[in-house]
Amino acid sequence: MDKIPAQKVYVVGNQHLQNALLTEFLAKESIPATAVKTVDMVAEDDLAGAEQNLFLVDYHSVDVNDVINHLLAVDQRLDCDVLTGVFNVDDDASLSRLAGLPMVNGGFLHDCPQGLLTKGIKAIFEGELWFPRKVLQQYLVKSRAFNKTFSRSEVNLTDREVEVLKVMATGAKNSEIATALNLSPHTIKTHIYNIFKKINASNRLQAVNWAQENL
Repeated sequence: MDKIPAQKVYVVGNQHLQNALLTEFLAKESIPATAVKTVDMVAEDDLAGAEQNLFLVDYHSVDVNDVINHLLAVDQRLDCDVLTGVFNVDDDASLSRLAGLPMVNGGFLHDCPQGLLTKGIKAIFEGELWFPRKVLQQYLVKSRAFNKTFSRSEVNLTDREVEVLKVMATGAKNSEIATALNLSPHTIKTHIYNIFKKINASNRLQAVNWAQENL
């Protein structure tokens, strides 16, 4: 019987040859990967078969917002981690916009070397955000100027939500937060979604930044 993989990558896009070559390369790097044309081709049962699932989305052939809307609904029904990265991105400005989207954990430029792509994928699986430092700084500056999160006095977080947020701010993955607080991964996800709504954060980066400034 085949061992259930800890991680799985789904390369999403219409560029068949490119994606087939990419999945072949990832397999050689011991990263199980499958190429699919659309995100809805992956059944939830397949996702449940791995601890972490990363959808690596082709920026030029797939609508990233459609992928996110689909995965946001799927993610709330599963205990496993569902992550998103975007490759074939044109420039830093596009990467900065992607950094502000929910569930997007990393972005790779169109000329990203294969070795750096592999390193980034592994970092995302470790719970890191994989964007150039300059891109993250640009995003945070814009976020503070145009998408103000609520201050601590305006937010009614429960004690448990504060605990979750404090552990999240250390860079912990959902599974690590669950272990630290003796809760199920699904419960952690529910707390995180509630936190995002309360502090007006659209993604993990904003939430961590808010925690560092307010807790």
